[in-house]
Amino acid sequence: MQRKIEKIKDITLVVLFVSAILLLYFFWENQPLRDFQLADIVSSEEYETVPLDDVIVPDNIYGSSGNGVYVKVYSGKRELWQRGIAQIRKFGEASGIFVGEITKQQYLEAMSGYTSVQFDLGYEVPFSQFCDYYRIQKSQSFDAVDGVSVIAYSTASSESLFLVQEQKGKYYRMVADSDHTQLKALAEEIAASTEAAYYPISELMGVENTAIIPWEATVAYGPVQWKTERQRGEDSDVTALAQSFFGENFDFIRRMMDTKGNVTYMYGYGQKTFITYANGTFEYKEEVSSASSGNGSFYGALDTALQYISAHGSWHTFDGEQVKLFLSRAKAIERDKKKGYRFEFGLMAGDFPVYYDQGVPLAVEVINGQVCYYQRSLVQYELEESQSAPVQTNIANILASNYETIYRLAGLTEDGTKTAEDRFDAVISSINDARLGYFCSMVQAEATGEQEMVPAWIVTLDNRLHVYFDVNSGQLLGSREWK
Repeated sequence: MQRKIEKIKDITLVVLFVSAILLLYFFWENQPLRDFQLADIVSSEEYETVPLDDVIVPDNIYGSSGNGVYVKVYSGKRELWQRGIAQIRKFGEASGIFVGEITKQQYLEAMSGYTSVQFDLGYEVPFSQFCDYYRIQKSQSFDAVDGVSVIAYSTASSESLFLVQEQKGKYYRMVADSDHTQLKALAEEIAASTEAAYYPISELMGVENTAIIPWEATVAYGPVQWKTERQRGEDSDVTALAQSFFGENFDFIRRMMDTKGNVTYMYGYGQKTFITYANGTFEYKEEVSSASSGNGSFYGALDTALQYISAHGSWHTFDGEQVKLFLSRAKAIERDKKKGYRFEFGLMAGDFPVYYDQGVPLAVEVINGQVCYYQRSLVQYELEESQSAPVQTNIANILASNYETIYRLAGLTEDGTKTAEDRFDAVISSINDARLGYFCSMVQAEATGEQEMVPAWIVTLDNRLHVYFDVNSGQLLGSREWK
């Protein structure tokens, strides 16, 4: 009996010894963390989650009574969008829906010459997935539409819905057997509101351009000071954020600081890297796993991104202040022959979005259900009404005064136009959008330490260049090229 006990002890010691060797090999040879995720399995911590509908709000909602004037909604967009979706769902219940392609001119005539409403998402979504997510009944003819970026209604064809696939420049009309919706009433409600009036650029500035912009606007808020989330937080907050990416293996992570004060946390040979920059930006990168096979749909990937944000930094800043974020951009990406999406989230200041000249408030990239990139750069501010009288600002005057500067920033010098009139026409013709917002210069803050958030006009050219102007002085504040 004693011999059996001794034998069991020997076997136990051998097992413990081998286990210790394997653990040491695992940690010191820097095997990928994805091969061992016990911390993830045993974690029972619950995080505050955010429903998809809380961040999915159209970039623009326009209503028109058919007189060529458009009313853009600023406040209450989420509620209007939900009401619009309810009516679009009713349209899907119709029988015998036919989908046909139309021209851009036909679409524009339907929107401008009749009572209409347009829901501009600001990014493109696979149309089939859009219908599935919003429980819109599909017919076989829907297969003709790959993606949708705008969905609209017009009394020009009251039994129809209009779709725009901006990336391919395609326009569609979906025709039902009769009018099943109350979208006309919604369009009339928006058109009759006191929100900002928008007009086609061709009517305001005498240049062929169908993009719609406001004639003028009133701004009741002045410049405000801001601080980064990092400036308002503690070192322990940064450590906790870093640890959320590496779990219980955080003690085995290499930590390096450069001369600029940027701190890098690295696992292995760069399989997982977290960087906290001196300017307040946090960035995490992870190699794409060959075994990743998650939900590759748009909404599945977006849900993964939202869950990831909840577990890594949350929807509050370090000092507990809740931030108001929305999905501002989304695009399909591919890495190592695996497909996914990059989601960028904008920050709201009251009813207006905040724009940076470097980085974005929050970005997440999801490949095959795996988050492989995360960037967080939140600013905090206290928005107060300006003590001075509200500023009335006219975008047409600002454009006319700055077209030469915009011409150079946009790189239009390559087209060879020489006269001032040609340069003016080239600039105004390339404008896609002009809107109010707040501008934060991250570049200036890093260079001079000045951190002021300024009410600004944000002008977009060729869907790639943002140019920012002070609403009060018309002064150029900066520009940014988008990829």
